[in-house]
Amino acid sequence: MLHVAVNVCRLLLAVTFIFSGFVKANDPLGTVYKLEDYVHAMAWFTLPDTFLLGCAVLLAFFEFTLGVYILFGIKRRTTSLIALVFMVLMTLLTIYIVIANPVEDCGCFGDVLILSNGATLAKNIVLLGAAVLVNRYYRLQKDFLGSAMKWLVAFVSLCFIIGYAVYCIICLPVLDFRPYKVGTNLREAVMSDQQKFDVKIIYEKDGQTLELSAEDEDPDSTWTYVETRRTEMATEHLATADFYVADADGEDVTEDILLADGYTLLLIIPDLMNADEGCVDKVNELYDYAQEKGWGFYCLTSSEDQQAQVYWNEHTGAEYAYYIAEERMLKTVVRGQPGLVLLQDGIIVKKWGNYNLPNEEELEDKTI
Repeated sequence: MLHVAVNVCRLLLAVTFIFSGFVKANDPLGTVYKLEDYVHAMAWFTLPDTFLLGCAVLLAFFEFTLGVYILFGIKRRTTSLIALVFMVLMTLLTIYIVIANPVEDCGCFGDVLILSNGATLAKNIVLLGAAVLVNRYYRLQKDFLGSAMKWLVAFVSLCFIIGYAVYCIICLPVLDFRPYKVGTNLREAVMSDQQKFDVKIIYEKDGQTLELSAEDEDPDSTWTYVETRRTEMATEHLATADFYVADADGEDVTEDILLADGYTLLLIIPDLMNADEGCVDKVNELYDYAQEKGWGFYCLTSSEDQQAQVYWNEHTGAEYAYYIAEERMLKTVVRGQPGLVLLQDGIIVKKWGNYNLPNEEELEDKTI
């Protein structure tokens, strides 16, 4: 029974670490944004995005590799001890998070599985117990591979997770679990038409008519039901997702973007002062191409400060107008600084980050 318990706990730890590491490698910039939340909430200083990106990749590598080592029994004693120390630290951190509540969710599994702080603590307590048992009886872990194969598996897993993380930084997450993935109809996701009716229920008794609304209680049994009348009222647009864009005067232009027919390009630059200026020539070419084709072109940013906009204009030669949106929403739409989104009739056709922005030929291929 002890042998079975140790290996069940070992499998639980391995699957959790592999899953958590893979999710972080799939979306390193998402991990950066969560680390920024922690830094802002728990410290008075800020850290460079480049440093946080390195931390995100290292964290993904550490968790994924640790999970693979546990799964295949590589360096069982050392691996078990590292897993135990890691879970002790994570449990202590989670206790603090539950008490102080600096962030709404831990971000352990990115956008794939969002847990409350309380659920995260419960999860970590279970994993900590598993780590204690596996570390105490590490010799009972079953071997699946020979020594030579273990090191081959370790090397392959290391190369895979680092390569996959780098690829997702350059080409955006392979698996997109956010509400703005390719193929999403933003008209349906962001706006829903709700047809309103005025409902009246008619009863009759002794020649008298009683008219009640749907919220009223039914009359006593002496009244006879006659009919239900529905009077059509105006259709309302109701926002069902976090997507709102305003122009420089504060006027809502969300519907102008989502209801536009044909192709529309959204240039996403959350922070104009810290955006990558190495791709501005390509951005300007894409703007000229959109103008030539008669497409809509919107530069969405959270930088409302005129100084930031003047800075970007002077450093890039930008000729397009700026539209204001909430920073976290922009970072959720596309992981790029800047990023580009191609819409067709309100549907997301393709997304690019600042490292793989398309040229005119590639954009032409996507719109044939």
